[in-house]
Amino acid sequence: MNRLLMSTLTALSLLGTGCAATSGAQGAASGVALGDASGEPLRLEGAAITGPHSSLVIEEDGMRGRFRTHSVALKWDYQQLTGSVGDLATRLQLAEGDDTRVWGAFGGTPVDLTEDGTWLQGRVGTCAYALKREGDGFKGMRECGGTLEKDIHVSFPQALATRPVGERAALMTLMLVNIKSAPVAPIMGFKPRGGVERMNKFSDCRYASF
Repeated sequence: MNRLLMSTLTALSLLGTGCAATSGAQGAASGVALGDASGEPLRLEGAAITGPHSSLVIEEDGMRGRFRTHSVALKWDYQQLTGSVGDLATRLQLAEGDDTRVWGAFGGTPVDLTEDGTWLQGRVGTCAYALKREGDGFKGMRECGGTLEKDIHVSFPQALATRPVGERAALMTLMLVNIKSAPVAPIMGFKPRGGVERMNKFSDCRYASF
């Protein structure tokens, strides 16, 4: 009788441990979304960013790995973010005060962004953005080549606001290049607030094809 009871308790203990391990693995695998799921569905879990064709690791002062077909090797401090995305250079200038300013080139793509805790506005490549914080993401619109896209929504957890400015700059830019194009209606003259003047300085026809 005692032997049977002990065998039963052992089996139940192992079953409980197995369930707990499985539950933990599923929780770790889920993470949080980053960017637009209709593009590359990226998941952020701690220092790892993963997707069907992406695998990136965030280090203390940089990021490395692969985003879609591009190798990524980035380094940052409180003033700039440098490195490469694919075969093209990345050099972003960073400024932090009442808001966060990011401008330069990401994988050869011109970038000029301002984020103030409520609004994320500016340009990435040929697209202008006006996005407002909504929960764990941003929602708003963008204009690409005279075509307006409404109800753009990208995931960017509020907790990321506490990470170093270089890391936030890399993640914000990655988030925006990870939006799938879905034009709605053509419109001219849409411009985000500020920052557009500097874009001519960084124009380059050799963009990474995200």
